[in-house]
Amino acid sequence: MKFFKTSLLLFSTLLILFSCRTEEIQIIDPPIENELAANSTVAKLMKNTVAKDGSKDNIIDKASCLSVKLPVTVTVNSKEITVNDEDGYEEIEDIFDLFDNDVDAIVISYPIEVILSDYTVKTVNSDEELQRLAENCTGENEADDDIECLDFYYPLKASVFNANLELILTITIEDDEQMHKLIEDLEDYSAVTIEFPFKVILNGDTYVYINNMQELEEALEAAKNSCDEDDDNDYNDDDCDKCSTEGIKKIFANCNEWSVEKLYLNEEYLTEEFKMFTFSFRENGSIKIDNNGDISEGIWEITGEGNEMSFSINIPDYPAFNGTWYLHEVKEDSGEVSVHLLLEGNHLRFKSQCSTVKDGLNAILLAEGSIWAVESYKNTGEDETAVFADYQIYFYSENVVKAKKDGAVIEGVWESLNDGSMLALNFSDEPVNAFNKEWEVAVMSETEVVLEANDKRLVIKRIN
Repeated sequence: MKFFKTSLLLFSTLLILFSCRTEEIQIIDPPIENELAANSTVAKLMKNTVAKDGSKDNIIDKASCLSVKLPVTVTVNSKEITVNDEDGYEEIEDIFDLFDNDVDAIVISYPIEVILSDYTVKTVNSDEELQRLAENCTGENEADDDIECLDFYYPLKASVFNANLELILTITIEDDEQMHKLIEDLEDYSAVTIEFPFKVILNGDTYVYINNMQELEEALEAAKNSCDEDDDNDYNDDDCDKCSTEGIKKIFANCNEWSVEKLYLNEEYLTEEFKMFTFSFRENGSIKIDNNGDISEGIWEITGEGNEMSFSINIPDYPAFNGTWYLHEVKEDSGEVSVHLLLEGNHLRFKSQCSTVKDGLNAILLAEGSIWAVESYKNTGEDETAVFADYQIYFYSENVVKAKKDGAVIEGVWESLNDGSMLALNFSDEPVNAFNKEWEVAVMSETEVVLEANDKRLVIKRIN
């Protein structure tokens, strides 16, 4: 191993960059199996995972290996706007979508700054300079090294050792940029270890625990080509290619309260006028509108498939919404769902602080004929699984839950909370009342649910 550089300058830089360190040197034999070695396969995979993703703003720069530093001012089809956050990309798309028979153009106001995949920031003064940087990127949907299907769940902890295997620094890593710098600097350190276990996020919505370096390497290898990384310049590729009437009805059935995120009608923004309204789209085709206690009714209907879907609305009290709209796109992200409708240059977008994840948890627990058992229960590190080995758990739609053993039944209640990210359990008697708390849903599949609460971990597995 290389001798760790102990110059005052480097040490001071580390103290500024990272938020936590040990107060005194400790002599520890680092667990070699957790060592993150420079130029190792796992280090290279981690570096590709935490590289700066530049694909989100391709509507501006048409380059997936760099991103324009915000805010940036652009002129879109003769309209000047300032993009302050990712919502600005949608605003550009909305302007492009206003008319189907026009030529869409975007003009960037230079100078701008761009962030490269290694987090280097460069100043760009012209389209020509931006194009030269973009030429270093791979083409649309061509294979590249970045891994976008797995994300680290921060904060993570790492330990730095000197040549005498003395622990000299404990690092708290808060984001991808800090992780990227740590990996780039590995050759400067004699040894670095990662603290396990920690969580990673697969495909944006599934949490999985990683327990050692081998598991981490396997997870990163598996994630390389496991999802669509969206490295193209087609800003319309999130439209309704896979939409269906049943899917839209399911979304509205799961999400009861909707608000108006945007209403642009006859070249006038009416969003503010309706932003406090609450809309409920019922499965029977009726709409309930609540304007601060003033209730109105209407009807809605969805027909067609894919990109040929019509969304009809008729609310007599609020004719601004009335018409047969074209379903432009549906987005689900971080517990929020939005439905975007178009009609001859007019825009209507509903949003709900809801997610089909909730329905996913309910559907999993309530699947017909499903019986669950305790696969594992750890209480402050102690394995207490054997206490519950013979119990079978049944979930019912009336929020009733039952634990059965040898003919005896212990009843309780259960509830899905926070869009399905939490599961509350409350049993009436021992020993299963040990599960009485609000659990975080760490991992969820059709056959297994992993629950966590402080220093407790409960894994239930479907046995039928």
